[in-house]
Amino acid sequence: HLGRQTGGLSRIIDRGTRGINFILTSAVFNVIPTALEIGMVGGILTYKFGPSFGGLTMATLAAYIAFTFSTTQWRIQFRREMNQCENVGNSR
Repeated sequence: HLGRQTGGLSRIIDRGTRGINFILTSAVFNVIPTALEIGMVGGILTYKFGPSFGGLTMATLAAYIAFTFSTTQWRIQFRREMNQCENVGNSR
């Protein structure tokens, strides 16, 4: 009975549930409204100032998104290592 490590499994399930909740909340309240706003602002800038200005704005935004995504991917390795260490510590 002592070797079952049920605390570790409970912690993993809890972390997964919190992760799904975070993703859904972020999508509904952050990502979707922001994407809608970006599309509308890009359309307005293109209409008012021409396609070159609208394209430049969208290219700048795309560069920012690419940088943010690559930085986040780099940080994930540290988060995974932290989660593994936490799993080992909680299952003892």
